[in-house]
Amino acid sequence: MLKTLILIGFSSVAVAQGFKQNVIGDWIKEDIRLKDGSPILDKAVRDIQLRYIFQKDGTSRVVYDGRTGDRPYRVKHDTLIVGTDTFYKIEQASDIKLVLQQITADSSANALKIILTPAHLYHIGFMPEKYRTKGGDTIYVYKPNYLEPFFMDAEMNASQYISENFDFPEYRTGDFYTRFIITKNGEVKGIEILRTTSDRYNNKLIAAIKKSEGKWRPAMWEGQPVNVEVMMGFDLGWTEKQAERTSSTTEQSDEEKIQESNEFLAEGKYNLTLKNYNEAIRNYTWSLDKNPLNIDAYYGRASAYAMKKDTKKMCEDLLQLKNLQQAKGTELWNKFCNK
Repeated sequence: MLKTLILIGFSSVAVAQGFKQNVIGDWIKEDIRLKDGSPILDKAVRDIQLRYIFQKDGTSRVVYDGRTGDRPYRVKHDTLIVGTDTFYKIEQASDIKLVLQQITADSSANALKIILTPAHLYHIGFMPEKYRTKGGDTIYVYKPNYLEPFFMDAEMNASQYISENFDFPEYRTGDFYTRFIITKNGEVKGIEILRTTSDRYNNKLIAAIKKSEGKWRPAMWEGQPVNVEVMMGFDLGWTEKQAERTSSTTEQSDEEKIQESNEFLAEGKYNLTLKNYNEAIRNYTWSLDKNPLNIDAYYGRASAYAMKKDTKKMCEDLLQLKNLQQAKGTELWNKFCNK
């Protein structure tokens, strides 16, 4: 599903009329759900940062978890096309809400419904933190979606880019915490290392941060570019190494469990297509052992039980989907099990 979301923004194309006037503006993600309205249980997807800024000239700025790309867009009838392969049905476009239903996705079950709010409404009540330097410059404090300079790179965010250019040996571990200013002109100034575990590499990290200059666009406040202070940490295996030292046994991380769950899920789908129902059920069960919130595994196992005519087991899985507020699962449970 995370892969599906990544396809949201970064491609290219041009312009039309239709709903375009209603779409123009700065929109920030308020909520994201499955196409049928079911909640997304994967926290990594649910908490994603997503922002669309649609300009009158047919260009858009897509901000996705700190990655920013400028891309053409067009509106044809009730369809919003970002790039060449990302299509949304415009379900609602008003002064207070933009609801986009993804048309292109890996499957209809993974299609997303994105609810966006105009930035000026999202920002109601927000008062930025700021301070003055000895030289008299006003510095604002960075806050995502509210007051943020844009890092112009569609492939990686600023932290990833700086880490990529930080000449720090792979065999070492380290922890660094930094502060720097993105000026109203997009320059990188005042770089400081606030915390470090390896003093000898501080200058290399400063050089990597400086290398990001030219990729920043300044933050805007009340229609004007402003100086913004950015705090950024770089944990290069340090926390993981410390955890290993304090624990005699290394438990599998949540990320590893989810990855393994998805691998078992893929095997289950494969065995289901081959009509190896018992093997598919085992695969789906292992998938759920690793990640009890893997919705697709419940659907897959229910299908396998249905093919084996094991209605009791099928209904147990559909009930789980109903309890997880999945619309399709609830509909199937009501149809086949609620008797």
